[in-house]
Amino acid sequence: MTTSCSSSAFKKGLEFGVPSLARSNKSTEYKDEEDKTNPEELVAAAHSSCFTMTLAGVLSAHNISAKEIDTKGTLTLSKNPTGFSVSSIHLNCSGKIPNLDEKKFKEYAEIAKKNCPMSKLFKDNCEITLSTNLIK
Repeated sequence: MTTSCSSSAFKKGLEFGVPSLARSNKSTEYKDEEDKTNPEELVAAAHSSCFTMTLAGVLSAHNISAKEIDTKGTLTLSKNPTGFSVSSIHLNCSGKIPNLDEKKFKEYAEIAKKNCPMSKLFKDNCEITLSTNLIK
């Protein structure tokens, strides 16, 4: 089993914010290639940044402006008899959002997970999980 991670950060409101990506390859298969990337890491980056932008949009639709949203995507690649497959993607999202409680943050994050185009792409092919943390 191999895991690959990537993070995305979003600051300001949807209209003004620009997402940024940070590599954090924790791949167990590519230990000697820390300065290189792999397809799994790119997929984790695409999913975490797509989810982050979708969450910013969900918040904006509810007249809520996030100061910061950080999402780390961790993709797990598993070996099976026919080769390899993506078995799961975990999104770990932290947000600094004034006047929002943890319960509402989790609710909006679940809506974003369900509606994110990348989540829709993977939903029938692998498990997608989400954890949230509201930063005060």
